[in-house]
Order: sequence, then C-alpha cells, then structure tokens
Amino acid sequence: MAKRKLTRQQRQRIHAQQEQSRQSSEIIDDTAQQTGLVIQHHGKQAIVEDTNARLIHCKIRQNLGSIVCGDQVVWEEKENDEGIIVAVKGRRNVLARPDFRRQVKPFVANIDQIIIVTATEPELSLHLLDRYLIITETVSLDAIIVINKTDLMSQNKRQQIEQTLSTYEQLGYPVIYTSAKIDDELNQLQTKLGDHASIMVGQSGVGKSSLINRLLPDLDIKVGKLTQANHGKHTTSTSILYHLPTGGDIIDSPGIRDFGLWDISEAQITNGFIEFRPYIGQCRFHNCRHLNEPDCAVKQAAKKGEINPLRLSSYQQMLAELATEN
Repeated sequence: MAKRKLTRQQRQRIHAQQEQSRQSSEIIDDTAQQTGLVIQHHGKQAIVEDTNARLIHCKIRQNLGSIVCGDQVVWEEKENDEGIIVAVKGRRNVLARPDFRRQVKPFVANIDQIIIVTATEPELSLHLLDRYLIITETVSLDAIIVINKTDLMSQNKRQQIEQTLSTYEQLGYPVIYTSAKIDDELNQLQTKLGDHASIMVGQSGVGKSSLINRLLPDLDIKVGKLTQANHGKHTTSTSILYHLPTGGDIIDSPGIRDFGLWDISEAQITNGFIEFRPYIGQCRFHNCRHLNEPDCAVKQAAKKGEINPLRLSSYQQMLAELATEN
C-alpha cells in the first residue's frame, strides 16, 4: 500500500507541533513531557532512556519521520511504564545507508567519531579504508583507524602494516593497534573513546564484537535490561547505544558492512581525499577529474611523492565505481 502523501498545510502543522514540543521540553519541568535518548529503535517503537537512566518502551507518534539510535527526543509517559515520542530534537549529524530497495535511510544520529576497525585477517583493504574515510569527511566526523588482532601478527607483519599506514597518520588520522586479548592495547582504544559518542565500522571478521565485549564487561546485563524494557523481544538486528563504564557511548550496529558510498557526489569524493585539497584549482582545466587530463596538479603531486600514488589510485577506482552505480 502506498504511503499517504501529506499536503503542504499538514506538513506545516506537523512541523509547528514538533517545534512546540521542543520548546516546551526546554522550559517545562516535572510535566508529562520530558526529554530522553533513543537507545534502540525498531519499527514504530523505540527504547528511550530518561534523565534518571530508566529505559522506557515508547511508541512513535505518526508523521515524525525517522527516529534512530542516538536521537534526542521529547516523549510523554503513559500508563504501565510506557511512553510515546512526540518530537525529535535537532541532530548534530546523521549516518545513513541503503536498504534492500537502495533507498537511503538514516540509522544513527549525534555521534562524534567513527572507529574504523580492520585487521590483517581478513586481509587489510586500503580501498575499503579509504571509502570509510570519505564518509567521515563528508559528514565532518573524526575518524580513528584501529588495526585489530595484533596478537595474530608477526613482528615483520606489524612493521609492514605500520609503514603502510604511516601515510594516514601523516594525514592526521590516528592509528591504534589493539587486541581484545591484550589489556595494554585495549586501554589505548578506551582512551580514544573518552567521553565521545562513537560507532564502530568494519567488514565482517575483523573482531568488532570481541572488542565491544571487552569494552562492555556487563554487556549481558545491559542486553537483559533492554530485552525487559522491550517486553522480552530480542532485536539484535538493530543499532544499540551502550554507555561505556570508562565514559562515553558506543553504538553497536549490525549490518554496518553495508555502510558505503551512499548518495554521494563525485565532488564529495574528491574533497574526501584531504591531501588533494591544496592542489584543487591548480590543474590546467578547472573541471579536472584527475584521471587522464593533461597538466593535472594532483597527478603531478603524486609523481613527486607529495601524494601517495596508492591513494590516487583508490580515488580513481572510486570514480569508476560511482559511474557504474549510476
């Protein structure tokens, strides 16, 4: 069944109602309306954490648009310790990914940094790493590169990886080497998480779940409370926000491997390679794509060693992929 389209007047009225709810939440205390944090979202319902750390099962008022993990919302408490979300507060940022119909849908909001987890098993893919970095630059988020499973690396392999990733460190991206089995290395990751709201991304098999299990020693207790708040239903396929015992939040989002170059332009890809920026505008042609054009400042910089040729090749491959997708 097709969704009913709203008229302009209806959209304006809904917007006005949401704005009124936002404003009232800032000036009214101890009333039916209060603010909360979306810990988990599933369908037309969500688990909201109130200011006293209670987990409330909430329905979502119609026509509010998307509600995602990490949203700050205005909600009203109803009977039986349940509630209803009546408005969504403004977001600092939002991440999205395509669904099975290739429609872009948001899945998490209001985060500070993306933790890109990779490992040598499965084999380290610099191209996939570059794709993740494009997204972090596009949505203006900090990125931290984590090389996991160091306990499985030989000394020679680690030295090779460190040399390869020195390019990224020179660009300003922190690189952390860690293992769920080595406390000292895990502590380095905990320090970087700090008081930030973070989300882990990375292909299957790199050890994200093992890291989260170590970072959250009381994970079973937290999952149990969520299940209880959700009336016993298990919703492990949805994003879940957890508070870290050392401070900060981390979002576990199954299916994050689908997180890629969604709805992104060629200009955003170019801008996402931050080492290109000083050379943009210096090419012979103002619309240079840094592919086969003559007198390209970016390609000349790569020949001089000012830009890593592997990064330039990765960029050119992304443009080819984008052309294929479109």
